[in-house]
Amino acid sequence: MSTVAKGNAFEDRVFTALTDELNGERLGLSPKSASAFQKKGYYSRDRDSDIIVDISIEVWLPNADQWSLLWVCECKDYSGAIPVDDVEEFKAKLDQIAGANKKGIMAITGAVQQGALKYARANGIGIVRLLPTDQVENLLYLMTSATMEESDRLNGSEFYRALTIPGFVGKNRSFYAEGEGYIFGSWRPMLREMLGA
Repeated sequence: MSTVAKGNAFEDRVFTALTDELNGERLGLSPKSASAFQKKGYYSRDRDSDIIVDISIEVWLPNADQWSLLWVCECKDYSGAIPVDDVEEFKAKLDQIAGANKKGIMAITGAVQQGALKYARANGIGIVRLLPTDQVENLLYLMTSATMEESDRLNGSEFYRALTIPGFVGKNRSFYAEGEGYIFGSWRPMLREMLGA
């Protein structure tokens, strides 16, 4: 599979997950007031043309002539670590899109360099890492109700390692994310926090 086809397949995977959450009304948003798009353009005054983004969700107030919140997702299917330059470039694109109230995340398969993660945190950009299947170990445990409750807790140091170590292997988890000062184990709580729903 070519790198373009691989990247498009990853973007389709992310888009499907997001639209499933939105259409299932699990984000605290009605599909009547929010819409998801792939490869949509948004006007940049600096370029005097559109910036095409990988995935976006627009939230509209009733009878409004423009979205009230724009959430943008940049997809990167890299095997290595994402450098800070890529996060800076994404931030520059967000800043150029005309209109207020924009939020962004990067969905990645590889890790991010530590400097890139620090830059993302400092600039309000969320990071979602979706581990490839060969980097996830699915383990079965004999659990009591106490150990089940403990296993549901998210571990900040585990999430940091998952986001910054390229060869990280997840235990019963393929989704690692952080944004808005929190860590998230799935799309739903992250999007609800970032979309303010």
